[in-house]
Amino acid sequence: MMDFTELKKKQRATWALGEYDRIADGLTISTDQTLRVAQIHPGERVLDLATGTGITAIAARERGAVVTAVDITPELLSVARDKANKAGFGDIDFREGDVEALPFADATFDVVVSTCGHMFAPDQSKVAAELARVTRSGGRVVFLAWTPEGGLGGWFRITSKHFPSPAGVASPFNWGDPDKVKQLLGSAFRDITFTNGDCPQFGASPEDIWELFSTRYGPTIRAVASLQGDALLAFRSELLSYLAGYRAADGKVRWGREYLITRAVRV
Repeated sequence: MMDFTELKKKQRATWALGEYDRIADGLTISTDQTLRVAQIHPGERVLDLATGTGITAIAARERGAVVTAVDITPELLSVARDKANKAGFGDIDFREGDVEALPFADATFDVVVSTCGHMFAPDQSKVAAELARVTRSGGRVVFLAWTPEGGLGGWFRITSKHFPSPAGVASPFNWGDPDKVKQLLGSAFRDITFTNGDCPQFGASPEDIWELFSTRYGPTIRAVASLQGDALLAFRSELLSYLAGYRAADGKVRWGREYLITRAVRV
C-alpha cells in the first residue's frame, strides 16, 4: 500500500497558495444545487468535507443545520472562520482534519456533504470508508465532483501533461464517473442517484481566466512555479488555446465546468 503522507503535505501547501476564495466565489451555483439535492433540514448534523474557505458549510448553516467542517489546510480554515463570523455563524465547528481519517465517532452525522474538495484526497477507498463510517444508518452523503470529460477535466489533463501527477495516484475525476462512484461506495450505501450540472467560469478573454487561475488557484500556481522559459510558455499557450474553444459569439469566454452530484443513503 502506498504511503501518501508526503503527497498530502504537498497538497496542503498547494491549496494554501494564491487566494482560493477568489475561485470559490465562482462556485455558488454548484454549492446551491448540491445542498438542494441534499435536502438539509433544520437541526440536522451536517459534516462538510474539505470545506476550503467554507462556502458550503456556511450555506448549510443558513439552512438551519448544525454544521461541522474539516479541511487539511489551516490557511483555508482561517478564511472560512472569518467568513462564517462575518455571516453571523460563528457556531460552525471548523476543524483541521484529513478526509481519509476523520476525527469523529461512528455514525455521528445525518448528512455528509462535499463540493469537490474530497475528490483530491489520494486514497479514494479510505475516503469512501470514512464516508460510510461517520454517516448514521439512513443518513445521506451528497457530494459534487468535476466530471472527467468536462471543462476542469480538460484543464487538469493539460496541466498533468506539462506538470505530471505523482505516479500511482488514482484520478480525482473518478468521483465524477457514476460507475466508479458506485464501485467506491460499494454495499455500504443504497439508493445512489446522480444529478448533472454546470458551473461556468466567465471571462472577458482566455487571458482573463488564465490570469485568475495562474495567480489564485493553488494547483495552477504550483504548476507555473515549476516551469520556466519555453516550458512555461507552452503550458500557457495550450491552456489559452483550450479556453479559446469556449468563446461565445461576443468574444467573451464561457468556460463550462460540468459536474456530477452523487446522493446516496447509508445502509
